[in-house]
Amino acid sequence: MKRLGWVLALAFLLVSVGVQAAEIKIGVIDLQLVVRKSEAGQKALKELQAKFEVLKKKLQAKEEELRKFKEDLEKKAPLLSPDVRQEKERQYQKMLREYQAQREDAQYEMKQAEEKALQPIMKDLEKVVKEMAQKEGYDLILEKRIPGVYWTSKRIDITDHVVELYNQYYRSKEKK
Repeated sequence: MKRLGWVLALAFLLVSVGVQAAEIKIGVIDLQLVVRKSEAGQKALKELQAKFEVLKKKLQAKEEELRKFKEDLEKKAPLLSPDVRQEKERQYQKMLREYQAQREDAQYEMKQAEEKALQPIMKDLEKVVKEMAQKEGYDLILEKRIPGVYWTSKRIDITDHVVELYNQYYRSKEKK
């Protein structure tokens, strides 16, 4: 991030001192949008959604089990002896802790799956963007959502162009 700050400062310094060199060409990319719009990104997100649904169903089943246990405990509580009621409360607390642990595990598993699914996409995108920057003469390409970028002109937003190039790259990679 510091490095990006220095690059930005240098770019603006060069512009502000009126360097008489060639015009600086800057582009901005919304990487989240590239992932959502690209064929590879859509495929990965679809797979992640399927995995999420499986985990969600497991958690919902456990929630339902907890809810029924609690309702049953509340209905029968007046009829139970204090020792039995206390034991049932302990059982409920144990089930609740297990559910919370399962939920945390599911969140961690989803995060890991997302990173695993998106890592090759981001690596390929980096190649595509670098190649495009060199071919098309870009001096600086920024990610739209980084801190410090508050507004960009649509004129320098190259997100759709990157999606097109990445889809071409992805299709050629899939054929191999």
